[in-house]
Amino acid sequence: MRRILQIGAIAAVIVCLLLSAVWANLAIAYQLPGSAGLRIAACLSLAVMAVAALAAVVLRRRWRAVTIYAAACVLVIGWTISISASNDRNWAADVAHGITGTIDGDRLTVRNLRSFSWRTETDYTEHWEERTYDLSKLRSLDLFLVYWMGPSIAHTIMSFGFGDGRYLDFSIELRRTQDDQYSAIAGFFKTHELIYIGADERDLMTLRKARHEQIQLYRLRTSPERARALLVEYIKQANDLAAHPRFYNTLTTNCTTTIFNMVRAVTSSIPFDWRIILTGYLPSYLCEHDAVDTQISLEELSQRADVTSRIDTTLSEAELSSRLREGVPAPR
Repeated sequence: MRRILQIGAIAAVIVCLLLSAVWANLAIAYQLPGSAGLRIAACLSLAVMAVAALAAVVLRRRWRAVTIYAAACVLVIGWTISISASNDRNWAADVAHGITGTIDGDRLTVRNLRSFSWRTETDYTEHWEERTYDLSKLRSLDLFLVYWMGPSIAHTIMSFGFGDGRYLDFSIELRRTQDDQYSAIAGFFKTHELIYIGADERDLMTLRKARHEQIQLYRLRTSPERARALLVEYIKQANDLAAHPRFYNTLTTNCTTTIFNMVRAVTSSIPFDWRIILTGYLPSYLCEHDAVDTQISLEELSQRADVTSRIDTTLSEAELSSRLREGVPAPR
């Protein structure tokens, strides 16, 4: 039994060594400032220390190598913890500003609402504006799922509908700098800040069409009071983010987990589920919790939710929002 425990302990140490080496090298590769040569040299140095530590564990000697490697890992961890988020970078134009707002009774005033005219993903007319909404006229809450990398992962956009026919949409995204490219792996490290984009529906949907992404729209079963509470929470979180920037994380702080945390702040009746992470399967989660029209099958609901072909760049904001919802089942 003692022999088995020793072997198990050694195996556990080896696994920890390998995982920590992978994590530390990725952290250095994605986060260390300076030239590519400097990052390569740092990764190679750490890899040599990891191999020496691994050999020491397997051969059960020269434990100094393990100590040196552990100290190097502690330094890397301390360094990554010290990296702080910032609002002051050379941001890409579409994420140059995050939405903020003030609420005075039923009057919601938002600033830096994005209203771009997209011809292609790289050809657009930039426009940011201030708008006012009457919270007493908030009527609906809808969810857009944007499929951009297969059936398992979808970007989520929440849409708040008002009695005057306008919709205020929120897209929680990573904040890119100019000439920066998205990387799901890099998103696990402190490489991108988080941003709350508030936009009109025409902006967000025509951009997704320009990217050739599939868009589904789900009308949610919720009261105006609960929709209002969630919208207020959005504004609260957006204002806080503007004052205290935070990092985006592919797994823990993304477009869906952040929404889930806000919903939980409004009501604790929404349970966590694996589909909160694998967002492409959210429709089945919504059906199970009676958040959408459950009088038709999930397959039919998903088919009718596909609004990709309805996006027409020649339509006005109000016309596009109305057309998107034609035939999309609303909970009864």
